[in-house]
Amino acid sequence: MLAGFVEKVVSGPPSDPEWGNMLDEFRALGGVAENVMPGWRSSGRGLFPCDPTKPFLLRVPVNLRFPIGDIEFIEDTARIRKEAGAGPAERQFFERYQETCSWIAGGRSEAAALISLFETLPLELRAKLARDFTPQDLLEGTRRAGVQRQFLRSRMIFWNNRQIFAPFVELANRSAKGTPLRSDQQDNLVLEGKSADEILVSYGPQDALGIFRRYGIPIARPHSISLPMKVKVGNADLTIARNLTMKAERGGFAIPVMTSTDGEISLSHLMIGNSNFQRASRGIFYGLMREAGVSGAEEAFDRILHFNRQKFLQLLEALEPLNGELVRRLRMMAHFQLEAMTHCIGTREF
Repeated sequence: MLAGFVEKVVSGPPSDPEWGNMLDEFRALGGVAENVMPGWRSSGRGLFPCDPTKPFLLRVPVNLRFPIGDIEFIEDTARIRKEAGAGPAERQFFERYQETCSWIAGGRSEAAALISLFETLPLELRAKLARDFTPQDLLEGTRRAGVQRQFLRSRMIFWNNRQIFAPFVELANRSAKGTPLRSDQQDNLVLEGKSADEILVSYGPQDALGIFRRYGIPIARPHSISLPMKVKVGNADLTIARNLTMKAERGGFAIPVMTSTDGEISLSHLMIGNSNFQRASRGIFYGLMREAGVSGAEEAFDRILHFNRQKFLQLLEALEPLNGELVRRLRMMAHFQLEAMTHCIGTREF
């Protein structure tokens, strides 16, 4: 979350009865919430255990996982679209939750703060970010619409190949060492563990750019994922996307989903550096190209690396004469991404 909130010592359950009421409604609709409470730090809002010596547990059932596409804003109120499949009780819970705990209770101001930072950038740089790095809907359209989209972007969770909003879980900040989300036998989304301080959720497969695109903060990650691009591999045309939700598994590694027809190859994404597994990136790409029956994988991978390095170096060049908080964050993100790309040495078989 963004900085700018007043730090508050968290020493027990919140005195505001609205939090307790929301937990009661959540449980009445099938959710489980044990030993959790909201709190504040100078880095922003977060989720904390009421008693750090005991485990915390959040269990979100299917009926309380709201698809992002079902959410709309009417007169600045977040609600579920009429045509969505949510029941009346779930709809009422969602609207009260947004007012008490999420959109109205800080989420809107956090998203607006990031949009305000982007508005300080020169128009030429904003256009470059929209074109090369950041989804255009963050920077285009009305300011109100941009704030609403950023709020949803920063709170959504990819779950079972869908973008969803999960109450209470979305309040938890992310960390490289955070607790991973999991599912149980009843297909509930589960956040469970023990923490001496703040409850943190894992970033998952996102690299530094992916985290910046969602949260507007620079975080170092061990790996780097290619920007979307097209390149020749032998006589074939290769299209690389940046969809990390589409993946397969091989040798304990998550690898991209590949489609190949009539001289056209598509990859859902492509890792191009990993400090923990320096030989994996080339090995995965070479193996996939062998399966596609094309030659020239070595040169194509070098071109992919060159394209990505060039884009981030051009971004750093554009940032050179500028100052400001967002400029600082962008520089850090670009350096983190380039650093991860350097960890692409040798190859291994996949």
